[in-house]
Amino acid sequence: MMAGRAGKKPPKLAERLLILTLPPEDRAAVARDLTELYQMRASRMGGLRATAWYWWQVVSFATRQLKEGGTGRDEQLIGPRSDVTAVPGGRPYREILVNSTIQDIRYAVRGLARTPGFTLVALVTLGLGIAASTSIFSVVNGILLRPLPYPDSDRLVELFRTEDDGQQRDNHSGANYLDIKRQSRSFAGLAGHRSLRYAVVLDGTPRLIRGASVTSDFFEVLGIRAAVGRSLSTAIDVPGSDRVIVISYGMWRSQYGADPSILGQTLQANEQSYAIVGVMPPGFAFPEDVLFWASSPFEVPESPVDVGDDPASVRDLSWFSVVGRLEPGATLDQAQAEMTLIAERIRREYPNVDEGTLVVPLHESIVGDVKTSLLVLLGSVGFLLLIACANVANLLLVRASGREREIAVRMAIGAGRIRILRQLVTESLVLALMGGAIGFSLALRGTRALLSLAPDGIPRVAEVGTDLRVLGFTLATAAATGILFGLAPAAQVFYFGAGRSAPLAGVRQTASRRRNRMRNALIVGEVAVSLLLLVGAGLMVRTLVTLAAVDPGFDGDNVLTARVWIPAAKYQEDDDIITFYRETLDRVNTIPGVRSAGAVLSLPVNSGINGTFTFSIEGRVPEDDADSPAAGFQVASSDYLTTIGIPLLRGRWFTDADDSQAPNVVVINQALADRYWPDEDPVGKRLTWGNAEGEDPDWATVVGIIGNTRHFGLDEPPRLEIYQPYLQGSLPYLTLVVKSETDPITLTAAVRRAVMAVDPAQPVSAAATMEQVLFDSLGSRRFNMLLLVIFAVTALVLAAVGLYGVLSYTVSQRSNEIGIRMALGARTGAVIGRVMQEGIGLTALGLGIGVAGAVGLTRLMRSMIHGISATDPASFAIGATLLLLIAGLASLVPAFKASRVDPIQVLRTE
Repeated sequence: MMAGRAGKKPPKLAERLLILTLPPEDRAAVARDLTELYQMRASRMGGLRATAWYWWQVVSFATRQLKEGGTGRDEQLIGPRSDVTAVPGGRPYREILVNSTIQDIRYAVRGLARTPGFTLVALVTLGLGIAASTSIFSVVNGILLRPLPYPDSDRLVELFRTEDDGQQRDNHSGANYLDIKRQSRSFAGLAGHRSLRYAVVLDGTPRLIRGASVTSDFFEVLGIRAAVGRSLSTAIDVPGSDRVIVISYGMWRSQYGADPSILGQTLQANEQSYAIVGVMPPGFAFPEDVLFWASSPFEVPESPVDVGDDPASVRDLSWFSVVGRLEPGATLDQAQAEMTLIAERIRREYPNVDEGTLVVPLHESIVGDVKTSLLVLLGSVGFLLLIACANVANLLLVRASGREREIAVRMAIGAGRIRILRQLVTESLVLALMGGAIGFSLALRGTRALLSLAPDGIPRVAEVGTDLRVLGFTLATAAATGILFGLAPAAQVFYFGAGRSAPLAGVRQTASRRRNRMRNALIVGEVAVSLLLLVGAGLMVRTLVTLAAVDPGFDGDNVLTARVWIPAAKYQEDDDIITFYRETLDRVNTIPGVRSAGAVLSLPVNSGINGTFTFSIEGRVPEDDADSPAAGFQVASSDYLTTIGIPLLRGRWFTDADDSQAPNVVVINQALADRYWPDEDPVGKRLTWGNAEGEDPDWATVVGIIGNTRHFGLDEPPRLEIYQPYLQGSLPYLTLVVKSETDPITLTAAVRRAVMAVDPAQPVSAAATMEQVLFDSLGSRRFNMLLLVIFAVTALVLAAVGLYGVLSYTVSQRSNEIGIRMALGARTGAVIGRVMQEGIGLTALGLGIGVAGAVGLTRLMRSMIHGISATDPASFAIGATLLLLIAGLASLVPAFKASRVDPIQVLRTE
């Protein structure tokens, strides 16, 4: 009844009089507005009162026109062109528009309440799609989009040392850093920092925690002030001055109960006393996972190895990172050009130094390789949202088909297409915003679940959360999806409004093919996008399978690992370090269930402490410094090789006789042997670290060759490595490896007791099985794969539901045609086959489009995959096969429904 009154036309005589008195440029707009207002009043108060109101407005307007002399424009009626503010009777136009919109919203809510099944399915579909996209966007926002929490963070950069080929290296040497700092003019400040592990005693328990050794201007360069107390001062860089630390806000609260009197207290770290002078503000965490920042007694951060009394003069060892702040007005390109000139000066002055400096925005440096992965995930969840929109659009199309009579009647009695279009779009927006509210509430929990699954090492995870940008994204996504899936039924309005036939008197008609094209197109799009997600997930699964088949070069079964870092201040002599590790290994070997125990500087696939050093081969002189051999440095005990199961290929491994009194020996891996001795046996050859130009080079004899291990991960090639016995090259930080007869994790407490029996204040950290170390090394790839698989499975289900819905609706619309065909002799199998053929045909068309799109888009995943091509045929074939199988299953139920149509009942109806 309401729809009929809303579509009633105003009195023709009054309408003609209004048109005669209106200026030509305003006739269409004002007449349309009055007609709409008339229809609104007719729906609320009846046609008689609405007609009276309409006549009153026409007479009032005509009187004013005559009184004002026919100015050609009534400002009170329609207002200035730039801002229509009033209508006849003095009623604000915007108020009318607001009231009209509110009426549309109420009508939409009532319509959704009348169809609870449709509303529930649509809201669940939209809610899941928006929740997934909002959760991923929360992570992207926190890591990629949100600026660093430092003043003018866009001027912060990180400086990387590079070789001639531009390969990045994170570390700088002390002397080169000071040369850059003194000569540069593009930077307001440069500061050095290095993460270190400190042995401390907290709550009576020895612990190994991560801190940072920094230069005095570190916080000044970042532009951060202490929340409590002060930060570091320039006097601290003078050798011999007292050492101080600034602790993190989290450590202040957890260990000191946020006690403001903490200033001046001391903390024993690595057997040295540090005075606490400040507490940093909440959220400050640079570098990542650092609990305190210790002053360095030098102009550069402390070195992890003994480099002499003046680390600032060392040029052939690099051990710390450099952060800088650009001068106001200085650009990144200007700073890079200046670094190139400074590098050339250093080369001229020091011919043995052949390196450059790369300037990178600090945000880009922190985010690193995770940027590509996050953008791929955001794009994937966007595709999932498109599939959800397509499903809801199909639901709305089916619903609009049921409202064709209502819409046609409204249009027949005068309702404009724009008015009906606005009503339909309002309904879509109401539905989308309701889905957005559900999605946002789910996203709050989904983001927490996402972060709980995220592997360690993802930068800025602590900054991920819900803010106004995330809320705005959800609202914008909901509005955009509402408009997107609302266009489908709106297009049908224009189709009927163009004069084509519509079912007015309940006459049954066979569904028009043109009317079904839109539904079919949406299904084809769903299949195409689903294939993209399936192929992406398939590539990640295939990558993990390929990496799992990679030989790591060792046997990690029943091996426990634990990190030990003894303080150099307590163990200053090499003999003291050797004695500690020798006694520790002896005690660990006596633990019941232990087969053997060893120690190494850095575990395979875990990188750990990375040192790449140049060396010289006896009898060979490189043409220039760029051709100097280089290899990774490792220190290991005599039982390490058998404990971790690295094969000995030639020669021998170390023995306890290879101590400081014996001739220097080394063992190299096969990769290094192939590189520098490709056609000869390297056993018996001699080499030395650095260059051999001195009077008495410290030569070491190669006594053996071992198999390659994947030092940087299973997805990286083996690095060149040289092993030195720890009895000849003692270091204060080694990782214990223990081979057990049973579950190795059960030995953790016993190993910790064995270490504390040698030194009660010595902590043990990062205890884990070697299998867990291998598992964690693929954490980021596994996380990406898990999310892509979840997206792909969800897309597969939504595509199947969409295809089922379209075919079911098609069968219901064509039930008369099917019944007549069966009455004329069509077999049941033929009817089933025809429906199945339609479903599989739509799927095949979507697969064709999806393959073309996937070939291009999966190339963006190159950095995320390993061992396979971005166009891996197996991933494409598996994805297409899954979609075809799901399409077949989704088509079965509508096909059997079609086969059960009763021809007799159809003929009676006809």
